[in-house]
Amino acid sequence: MGGNMIDSHCHTFYSKHATGTVDDVVRASIAAGVTVLTITDHAPFFIDQNNRLHESELDQYFSDIDSARIKYGDQIKILRGLELDYMPGSEKYSRELLARYPMDFVIGSIHYVEVPSKTMVKVWELSRLAGQAFLDCYFANLEGLLDSGLFDAVGHSDTLLRGVPEDIFLRCFEPLLAPLARSGIAFELNASGIRKSSLDSTTGREVQGFWSYPSRELVAQLISHEVPFTIGSDAHDPSDAGAGIAELLEALRPLGLKSISYYERRRRIDVALDSLTLPGTPATLT
Repeated sequence: MGGNMIDSHCHTFYSKHATGTVDDVVRASIAAGVTVLTITDHAPFFIDQNNRLHESELDQYFSDIDSARIKYGDQIKILRGLELDYMPGSEKYSRELLARYPMDFVIGSIHYVEVPSKTMVKVWELSRLAGQAFLDCYFANLEGLLDSGLFDAVGHSDTLLRGVPEDIFLRCFEPLLAPLARSGIAFELNASGIRKSSLDSTTGREVQGFWSYPSRELVAQLISHEVPFTIGSDAHDPSDAGAGIAELLEALRPLGLKSISYYERRRRIDVALDSLTLPGTPATLT
């Protein structure tokens, strides 16, 4: 597939729970029609060491990306990125990490939330996401992420839709619309929603094949607040490189989506939707 596609979120074996070398992911992305690729492995953090880069690997990680830029630069633009975790109190560590490595793009994501009972809830524990204590803490942390000034985009903040009814999620998100717009931080359109399981509200079981996020209603509200958007496959395997991006853009275009952004040297570059490759008809998304 030729054309023009942006993928600003993907992972390699450096994330430990993903597969494929940097070269593997780049080659698969080229084959999928991606023309601007940002590699964003999970950055070192003080939680869950087995699911991320270690500090001792950062030099080699960026060296691999730079080598791929030289090797494949005539076929694809490759950018240096990281996906950082955010929790209250993590700002100093993240700031120091970011000061050590020149980067193009930094995603801030919330994967772990400590609730008042001092237990840790992970955002993939779908049956725990609708609890009020969790929701209160998650959205307070999301406000802290926006206030920190550390990140270019907020990653998959709507992944809660896998386990939270849309009306409740939108009610929780509404107070953050204006702060998000003021912050200048981009909102990530994460194309992995169609590949992830979600909770069936009637049976309480996880089901496959439903587009849980992003919420069309939320995207429409973000557009009205002039929030910029990035987009990413969130691939954790080379076979998912670029997956879902074209279909997602086609499905969201009727809402008034006009452009997608990517970042180079931490500066936002806006690309008109009309210049990106979109399929003739979107995939069936329910």
